[in-house]
Amino acid sequence: MKKAILLGLIISLIIGGCNQVKKSRIEGAWQLVYSHWLPIDGTFPRQIKGECIKLWSMEYFATVGRFEMDTMIYDTHVGGTYTLEGNKYQETIHFNPSKGTTDYIVRLILELKNDTLIQRWPADENWKLEEKFSIEKYVRLK
Repeated sequence: MKKAILLGLIISLIIGGCNQVKKSRIEGAWQLVYSHWLPIDGTFPRQIKGECIKLWSMEYFATVGRFEMDTMIYDTHVGGTYTLEGNKYQETIHFNPSKGTTDYIVRLILELKNDTLIQRWPADENWKLEEKFSIEKYVRLK
């Protein structure tokens, strides 16, 4: 009987000691399906054509896409780290060759409903959106 209790205790400790890393709820690949960007005041996919994929791992994100508006072509490839607390999402951009800027912070309000993710920005230090803001809507890729 003592052996059975000891064996049960050892198994419980082994199972309890195998901590699984909690997966971020946004982790994975997402496809852009709608956006309205300021200051260009353009709407995707109506006025702006193209496509964009955003990828999240546990602590990193990357965005890759190509957009066309009139005769202008814009390639986007941005990456960095992020934090997410509730609906408060903050990106630290480490890689953005198209703008020539790196290591800057963007605060966004994030809304997640099933397989749809909506980002609104810019938010200030108190997480309040400006009167006019940009919005992006993504759907999770399978």
